[in-house]
Amino acid sequence: MVVSKHIPVMLDQCIESLAILPSGTYIDATFGFGGHSKEILDSLDSKGRLYAVDKDTYAVSMAREDIASDKRFTLKHGCFSDLEDYSKEWGIHGSINGILFDLGVSSHHLDEASRGFSFNKNGPIDMRFDQSCGISACEWLETVDEQTLSYVIWKYGDERYSRRIARAIVYQRDKERISDTDHLAKIIDKAMPRNEKHKHNATRTFQAIRIFINKELEVLKDVLSNSYNILAPKGRLVLLTYHSLEDRVIKDFLAVTDENISTPRNLPIKSEFLKKMFNIVSKSIKPSKDEVSSNPRSRSAKLNILEKANEDYV
Repeated sequence: MVVSKHIPVMLDQCIESLAILPSGTYIDATFGFGGHSKEILDSLDSKGRLYAVDKDTYAVSMAREDIASDKRFTLKHGCFSDLEDYSKEWGIHGSINGILFDLGVSSHHLDEASRGFSFNKNGPIDMRFDQSCGISACEWLETVDEQTLSYVIWKYGDERYSRRIARAIVYQRDKERISDTDHLAKIIDKAMPRNEKHKHNATRTFQAIRIFINKELEVLKDVLSNSYNILAPKGRLVLLTYHSLEDRVIKDFLAVTDENISTPRNLPIKSEFLKKMFNIVSKSIKPSKDEVSSNPRSRSAKLNILEKANEDYV
């Protein structure tokens, strides 16, 4: 397995958004191949600490020596939805100054055929970020019923032809095993009544299956709900999103935790307890034209910065 060249998305903006304190404590919740982690470490002094998590056992095993050997750094294989447990295990619960989330699929996942994320690289239909557990997309496609498959493609892919695609996949599956990404992409392409503009016909369906298999939105909801107690006063969440579904999860979370929406007006509760959990520092910051030109993967990225609020009533 060959590691593709890793280019961290919006690197300078992410580091600036964390507002790093040299002696602070930070978490890179999506370590990947360490591009963001390296910059965070370079911003810390000898008392600063960085903890990192990644679901991909391969990414963890391939951690760069200059990062892995740093005494200020700790790396764990796991899912960031369990950050609250990890922060207690590390003895930093409630004292984290910033958490960085680079959501979505990495260049390595797309470029490595054996991971099965891309229709451009023929390989097994796996799509799991963590190949050490759970079922692969191929296994799921072998048994899922047409109605459920259609719903997943519509909900997570925003695909208007989800019913046609699901019907075609189930029909073909009953005739022969859908064994690789190229086979699946051709079935989807044939089911589409017209071509997508500026993208492959299978793009939305592959995205939908990937998000479902990895429970990406549920994991994001979990960590947002738990993040308030993990962070130190004025601690920041810096989130890089790549599609509207992730943006919607963040928007809904902020709406639910906002003082104007989260509590019925007539409840006899003192106003100080109604303050919202997070302030929005900035949202939907986009990469520069130069970055998009040099790193096309960044074109759909948006940077969202939240800061812990209501500090007097933690």
